[in-house]
Amino acid sequence: MHRFGQQLKQSLNKQWVFYYIDYEGLKNALRVHHQWDEAAEKNYLELLDKELDKIYTFQRVKSEEIIRRIASSEKEVSDAVASAQQQQQQGALSDEAEEGFDLLEEDLSDIIADVHDLARFTQLNYTGFQKIVKKHDVCLYCIIP
Repeated sequence: MHRFGQQLKQSLNKQWVFYYIDYEGLKNALRVHHQWDEAAEKNYLELLDKELDKIYTFQRVKSEEIIRRIASSEKEVSDAVASAQQQQQQGALSDEAEEGFDLLEEDLSDIIADVHDLARFTQLNYTGFQKIVKKHDVCLYCIIP
């Protein structure tokens, strides 16, 4: 069975690499403290917050981008369908209209792929936070008598 750090490295979207949880950095930050006190806990929670903010901001920006792309594509599809209906009433669908539908299909496929990638990004980061918080809790349990 793979460790999560390895799974994360193998599964991440290379274009978004800087926006994923710094799982190894958070894990190393747990190891650094030989004596876990209030200051160490505060510093670690600040690291967790920083990672969460980074991920949340990226996810929000990508979601908004996808929503804009969907709205734009929806308008383009409506326009293309209206144009095709007019052309059919006049006799036949032009090659240009068919090419336009092919381009729209490619755009929609790209949007679907981005939605899938964002869902995977979200799942990996969620799992990363679950695992690092569990490591944190185990670390505290081992240190505190």
